[in-house]
Formats: sequence, C-alpha cells, structure tokens
Amino acid sequence: PTPLNGTLSQQRLVVTLQADLADFRRIRDTHGGTVNDVILAAVTGGLRAWLMTRQQSLAGVRQVPALVPVSVIDEELDPTQLGSAVAPHFVVLPVAEPSPVVRLHQVSYSFEQHQAHARTVSAQRLAGISGFAPATFHVIGSRVAAESEHDYLLSVCNVPGPQEPRYAAGSRLVASYPIHPLAEGHTLAIGVTSYDGQVFFAITADRDLVPDASLVGQCISEALDELLDTVSGRRFRAPRGLRVVKNSGE
Repeated sequence: PTPLNGTLSQQRLVVTLQADLADFRRIRDTHGGTVNDVILAAVTGGLRAWLMTRQQSLAGVRQVPALVPVSVIDEELDPTQLGSAVAPHFVVLPVAEPSPVVRLHQVSYSFEQHQAHARTVSAQRLAGISGFAPATFHVIGSRVAAESEHDYLLSVCNVPGPQEPRYAAGSRLVASYPIHPLAEGHTLAIGVTSYDGQVFFAITADRDLVPDASLVGQCISEALDELLDTVSGRRFRAPRGLRVVKNSGE
C-alpha cells in the first residue's frame, strides 16, 4: 500500500499550477532530453518531496511505476481522428534519487529506449495539428490509462499544444488545464498541456485519500525550481556519467 493507491471515495480535488515553457526548454537545452522528460522529472521530484512530507519511507517506495500515454504510428492500433494512435508507455519514476539531474537522465533514458523501438509522433507535429488537439488526445489518454491491465501507480498525460493564442467567439483562450479522471484504485492523475508559452498542470486527487493534494502541486513547482537551479550557474553541475567532488577552495 502507498499514498498513490487505495479504494476511492466519491469526492475529488483538482489542483492546478502554471509555469513558463521557456524554463523547461532551458533545462532541456542544458541537460539534454525533451521537454516531456523535464516535465516528468519535475513530477518525480514533486512526488519525492510529497512522500517525504507524509513521512513515507523511501526505502519502501524507491520507484513509482507510471503510465504515460504517447502518440505513436502503429499499423496494429486504431488511429485517432487526428491521424495517429495513442499507446501506453510505462516508465519508472526514481523518487528515491536525491539528485534532480540524475532523475532527469533516468527518465530520459527510458524514453530513449522507447523511441528506439516505437514510431513516436514528434511534439512539433502534435502541436501543429489544427484546432485544439490536446483536448482530444487527453480524452484518449485517459481511456488508455483506465483500460490498461499493466500495474502502475500514477498516470501522467502530457500533450503539447499550439504556441499561438486560440480564440472562441472572439474571446482569447488564456489557460487550459486538462483534468483527468481517476482510474480505479489510483488516488492521483496528472494532466499537462503546453499552450502559448506556458505549461499547465492539473492534478486530480481523491479528496479522502489525498486531502493534501495542494501540497503535491507545491512540491512539483519546487522540484522545477530545483532543476532550474542546476542551469542558472548558482549550483555546480557534474557532467553526465561523472561524479565530481568539489574541494573547499572552490
């Protein structure tokens, strides 16, 4: 048993947060990977901090298996009305790892392995689809998570959106928070969408099992700040694969 699974009540909480897309790109440009990798690394760091506030022993919860729906080109899967299929990708979020950069590299490696064996659709292509495609992909991603027979503790669905403003009846869309339903037995679900230079998170939680859901959002925001510290020049950064020890004179 963990705080991420249990028998659900009928009550829900939704927590939202917003961040600059440029910050995720800065981290990606410095450490490699993709914006999606950085988002998942921030979620991993946020979960780690949240579990620690609950006095959850990380010796018992060292990794969180997560389901991340991805858009793929696969002849054996039914395509969506937007031209590609959505399939589950399973990634282990290393919540016991104290280094934010190592967490990012571990998440990136998982997706590198996935891309080596699957024909994934690029974020640029998804963002360039006419209309507002993220809403459709999020609906399909929710269904993929609900129908999965694979064991996982958390679903995280990130769909890149257009980086130009969208309008409806002359009114500008200013924010988009994708709210995912909870799959049976899962106390948290996270939807993410980038739009017009911003990244929008919506965290759905069971009110009875996760009454401190607002703290999850705060921890994710702080985990992003922790990653930003590694690219701001204020913190010494070791090259990938090397462990560097600073002496007291530096």
